Amino acid sequence: MKELQKEKWGHIIFTMAELHALAGGAMDELTAAIQQLISDIGDRIDELDEEYNERSLFHQSEVTRIGSDISSAQISVSSTTNLLQNILYPEREKLQFKIDSNNNAIDENNAYVQKLTFERQASHEAYQQRVDEHNAALSAVDECIDIISSISGGAVSFAQGKAINKSMQKVVDTLPKSTDEVLIKALIQMASEGFADQGALLRVLNALKDVKSGIQSDLQEEHDDEARLQAEFEAEVAARQKENRLYTKQNVITGGELKVTQDRIDQKEAFLAVRQQDLKNSQAELEAENHSFEAATEAYHDVRLELEREAAVANDTLNMVVNSGFKGGLAERVF
Repeated sequence: MKELQKEKWGHIIFTMAELHALAGGAMDELTAAIQQLISDIGDRIDELDEEYNERSLFHQSEVTRIGSDISSAQISVSSTTNLLQNILYPEREKLQFKIDSNNNAIDENNAYVQKLTFERQASHEAYQQRVDEHNAALSAVDECIDIISSISGGAVSFAQGKAINKSMQKVVDTLPKSTDEVLIKALIQMASEGFADQGALLRVLNALKDVKSGIQSDLQEEHDDEARLQAEFEAEVAARQKENRLYTKQNVITGGELKVTQDRIDQKEAFLAVRQQDLKNSQAELEAENHSFEAATEAYHDVRLELEREAAVANDTLNMVVNSGFKGGLAERVF
């Protein structure tokens, strides 16, 4: 009896018994009260078990639901990451490389055309200078031929000879740099000789005509070479410009493909960020649910253990109350 009184519910029941005895109540009433207490404790245990079972079912449902969310998020993260890293990013890099390569090719073509244009301009200026030299030489030759042709038959006067020498020196001075040196020396030799008769004049006249014919031939060759070089230049420029137009057209098409790819990347990266956050949230939610259920389980076991102990004390007390010696002992304690 002393051991039972040390327990919380044992002490309460014994106190109830003392009060009941002082009030002159029947033992049957005390017994009924203790039995009701035992029944109430049993009901509380049943209620607690039912609440815990419901919490367990809810926990299992939550674990299944959250697990499904985690699995779905993991699949989304994995598939989207794979799509970005193995398909979209390489595709973007390939398209950008193609555009950059075309732009580099366009720059190279433009630089080459600029170089060709500079060289063509320099070549044309040199050609124009040579043409001017040839035309100046032709003018000097024609002038000399006119002077000689104006002299009629008979001996050549001193003044006429001097005019011819001066005119021939002008021819020598204006001959193009490409003129054969042997021819130049021959003309100089003729110019230093006297013109004693018409035969000498005729030799000079024929030589000048040969010189004129040679200059005209060289001038025509200059024109032909210049026309050929200009045509080659224009053809090369046209070819490079055609290439640039092709590169530009390709870049327009590739740029459109790059924009579509970049838009997909932006969408997938945004989706990936959302799903990664969903995964973190679900994992945190699962961890919180597990902690909550562990706390509920611990509280359930603690409360149930306490109720079971209370029920055991109540049953032990009930056994003592209905024991034949309990009433006498209680009476001795009260009186």
